[in-house]
Amino acid sequence: MRRTLSFLLTLLVLLAFSYQWESWPGFFKPMKNSAMGGTYVTTAEGIESLLLNPALFEAGGAVGANLNLSENVVTIAPKLFELLQDPSKITQLATDTEFLRAVQGVHSYGLDLYGGYGTNVVWANVGGLGAFQTELFWNLSLTNLNQVELGAWASYFGMVGGSVKLTKDLKIGLSVGFGMSGTLIPATGTSYPATVDVTDQNSLNDVLPDVSKLFSYIDTPFFVFNVGALYRWNDLSLGVAFHYNSKNVLNSAPSQVLSAGVSYDLKILKLAFEVEDVLNTQKTFYRKMNLGLESDFGFLKLYAGLHAGWLTGGLKLDVPFFNVAFSTYVVEFSPNAGLMGERKYTLSFSARF
Repeated sequence: MRRTLSFLLTLLVLLAFSYQWESWPGFFKPMKNSAMGGTYVTTAEGIESLLLNPALFEAGGAVGANLNLSENVVTIAPKLFELLQDPSKITQLATDTEFLRAVQGVHSYGLDLYGGYGTNVVWANVGGLGAFQTELFWNLSLTNLNQVELGAWASYFGMVGGSVKLTKDLKIGLSVGFGMSGTLIPATGTSYPATVDVTDQNSLNDVLPDVSKLFSYIDTPFFVFNVGALYRWNDLSLGVAFHYNSKNVLNSAPSQVLSAGVSYDLKILKLAFEVEDVLNTQKTFYRKMNLGLESDFGFLKLYAGLHAGWLTGGLKLDVPFFNVAFSTYVVEFSPNAGLMGERKYTLSFSARF
């Protein structure tokens, strides 16, 4: 009886929630912030802070790329490469238990490209940022191939903003931007992600895009607005940040994210705590909670954290003008911590000037 009740409760939770996306057009977290448990309100840095908390923005420039991979890439990439070399191996994959287990569940692959520059103008730091984002998503169960969730989206946008110091300890910042976004799958403009029957070619054809017209699907304009504040008292930082997107194509509605955080700098070690997406009534408090650690050894920076009940971590090799970084983190798609997480890896390359 207890097992039955537990199963029914889990089923109700899974059926009741809508996907809690952690990146969308006009918003993504750089590798450092993902590795630090998703914290960003008091830990964002560089040109990327215009996306997260513009109060942290300082003069300088950067270009970068984040390649976001699902954990199953280690298993499926070599096998798909073999398939490209020898298409006849498709029959072997159909009975490959390791491969089939790897493609099941929730998985996503994404790419973020960005660049921008800022300078100091009298009493303010002002700058601009441009970015391109794209992501592929699926949720698949081999026991239910007629109900596979499949999606892909892309966007490009630009924003301008800056920060100003009101007092010795208090800074505020603001950024505004405009962009275009769209769902590539489904190409028909229905709800995202699409539910398809992968055993039915017609069902797939209904949602797949015309590759020759791929960029024509990026046709939905959106406006983004970010505002934030940061108060520093000695080594203690308190911050708040608000993000607004007028048209998030992933849920066909505006997105509003209010987050608050605190961090303490122990010189070689920074500790951060954050409550993300405060106004979201679907998420539990534990789901909203982020913890982060940063240890700075000069040319080498180490990160660790806890995001929605999942451990995160990473490292960055910081040499003059160029950074190479790697992180492991989890995207939690449910409003509950530890329920529907996807382990991901990010390879990040950036140049700062």
